Amino acid sequence: MPQQQEETFLIRFEETLTASAHSPATIVNYLADVRDFWRWGRQEFGDQFGMSTVTQEHIRLYRYYLAQNLERAAATVNRRLMALRKFFAFAHERGWIARNPTDGVSLVQNNRQTGARPLSDEEVERLFQAASQGSRAGLVRRDTAVIQLLLRAGLRVSEIVRLQMDDIQFGDPGVWLNVGGQNNGAGGRRVPLPAETYKALSDYLQVRPQTGQPYIFLSQDGRPLSQRTIQRIVSNCARSAGLNGVSAQSLRRTFAQNLFRETGSLELVSERLGHQNCSITEQYLLNCE
Repeated sequence: MPQQQEETFLIRFEETLTASAHSPATIVNYLADVRDFWRWGRQEFGDQFGMSTVTQEHIRLYRYYLAQNLERAAATVNRRLMALRKFFAFAHERGWIARNPTDGVSLVQNNRQTGARPLSDEEVERLFQAASQGSRAGLVRRDTAVIQLLLRAGLRVSEIVRLQMDDIQFGDPGVWLNVGGQNNGAGGRRVPLPAETYKALSDYLQVRPQTGQPYIFLSQDGRPLSQRTIQRIVSNCARSAGLNGVSAQSLRRTFAQNLFRETGSLELVSERLGHQNCSITEQYLLNCE
């Protein structure tokens, strides 16, 4: 039922846009952007996700999904948010919904303005030092391992929370992680772990809560960590280290920049980051400057 309603609403929306003299290309983009939002919502929240169930929090989560999980450029994210603003304003004006869920949801800033910048070597040292200062050994080891995977392996936050015990693979040479790609549009990949990163992960596994959970990273009560918790781990450590504007994305960008400087290979950086093509990686590196 929600899907049928959505298509009916979109037909009315299209008619209004056409009558308002919007260009055919703009109309096509608006409709595609709204449909993409519905697809995301059903994948995340089930088939009952629809017009009457959308909240401001859903819009914020979708914005985060586009900007962080899919690593879309700020302009692309904002175009999609503007399409949703226009659609839900239209729906609200006609009484189809009681409240516009896009109200109060801001557009994203360019990466150069948001603090998603690479860290210097000295800042990295300060971050690891801050992570080691906690009073609870188990949390110190967990948080250090999380930061290692962001900084030294280039994983996404969404990939870290989905890591399972059997994703750790021992090969010749070294240790690898099998990293899935369900939510970022890319296929799975194998990520090599530097010795320092594997040691941090091993140290954490020694004190990891013993539960039936297959996920590697758990809270103290044995539940899988959320993406928000990973972000909070990074922000807390950065604050303790006296670093402003540092996020999990900053650490992944640091990995990308350092690997490119070491190897000069755009293809290798793209492969390690799990990008679908090198053009995405090239733009990613440009935003590191």
